Amino acid sequence: MDNAPVKLQYHYTKRTGRPTKYLKSVINPQIDEYLALCGREQTKLPTIEGLALFLKVNRDTIFEWTTVYPEFSDYIKRLASQQKDQLMNDGMFGGREVNASMAIFLLKAIHGLKENDPNTLVQVNVRPILGNLDPQ
Repeated sequence: MDNAPVKLQYHYTKRTGRPTKYLKSVINPQIDEYLALCGREQTKLPTIEGLALFLKVNRDTIFEWTTVYPEFSDYIKRLASQQKDQLMNDGMFGGREVNASMAIFLLKAIHGLKENDPNTLVQVNVRPILGNLDPQ
């Protein structure tokens, strides 16, 4: 593999000022590399800030690129999905057992479960199940 440094050719926009550092052929593989470095095994959560540091750009630049370049926006959506999946899995199964608090949180946040909602309460009559236990 050729280890020659990549010479960046900046693309100028119609606006005056500094040219953009975004080059699809350079940035997109770097995003793939960043996402490969993240995960539970690596104990690193993928974030916009982490990507900005990895690409050596400001986080505002990341947000600007998402509005200007649709393919870059797709990468950011993939990063957010990977982050959400890792947070949910680590929250639920971070230890050896299922985390009940995290399960309740996810049911509320994702599935709209509401505590003490009269429409979702289920009443169970235990007398038929246990039989008549009254001493009378």
